[in-house]
Amino acid sequence: MRPGDARPTRAPGRRRLGWVLAALWAALIFWQSSTSDAGGMLSLFPEGFDKVAHGGAFLVLSGFLTLATGRPVLAALLATLYGLSDEVHQAFVPGRYSDPLDLLADAVGAAVGAWLVAYPLGQRLRR
Repeated sequence: MRPGDARPTRAPGRRRLGWVLAALWAALIFWQSSTSDAGGMLSLFPEGFDKVAHGGAFLVLSGFLTLATGRPVLAALLATLYGLSDEVHQAFVPGRYSDPLDLLADAVGAAVGAWLVAYPLGQRLRR
């Protein structure tokens, strides 16, 4: 069984926890996207760091979704679609704008996050 094919989260408690954490993390992303100046946090970092922040945020979301669904490809897709909705949302927030490169960073982070959760869990299941 390959890591992408594994359904590592058979335990209902782990799945439930994954959904709860994913929902809380998505709410945090939404809240952060609703602020006009990204909460001022990004001004503390060098230009371009926002792509790292996007990737990291969606890495975490995808990891939680992988726990929830047990399907890393689905988790990465769901996280990327949420990233798309985040970019649309930002277009309506004063002082924010949509950026296709942010969505790319979201997608890369989502893929890495899903793999980081699925691969070790898949390895554990094979033993």
